[in-house]
Amino acid sequence: MFAIAALVFAAMVRPVTPSVSDCSNGASLFKLTSMSFAPDPTVPGVNSTLLLDMNVPSTVTNGTATYATSYNFIPLTPTVDPLCYVTVDCPIQVGTLTTRSSYPIPTGLSGSLQIRISWKDLDGNLLLCVVINTKLVPSNKQLTVFRRFL
Repeated sequence: MFAIAALVFAAMVRPVTPSVSDCSNGASLFKLTSMSFAPDPTVPGVNSTLLLDMNVPSTVTNGTATYATSYNFIPLTPTVDPLCYVTVDCPIQVGTLTTRSSYPIPTGLSGSLQIRISWKDLDGNLLLCVVINTKLVPSNKQLTVFRRFL
């Protein structure tokens, strides 16, 4: 009987996939060592935070940061910002870089959200590429899901 219950439970549990991942296919100059995005699932009306730790092999004096967002699989117009002083302080020195970014999530949204962030240096070399895939869950639904597991 226990084996049957365990099989039913295993079928109900979805595999845990990270909400944030490296999308550079190993081509980025910066090597990501740690990534997290919270809260996950995302709650409209609550800021979401992206934390990244990476190894920087050479000094970067400037570049661009591109943010491409898709809402419910509909791509929105990407934005491009200067990498330095808008995204991070520059020059970016050799060693370990830790970044913390906060994103306001508007109320009234539901469905899926994808954010792709890519940094390039002044020569167009890919410094990093990160993609965030998350579901937008109204705060009352998230509380209900959380209570089920208590």
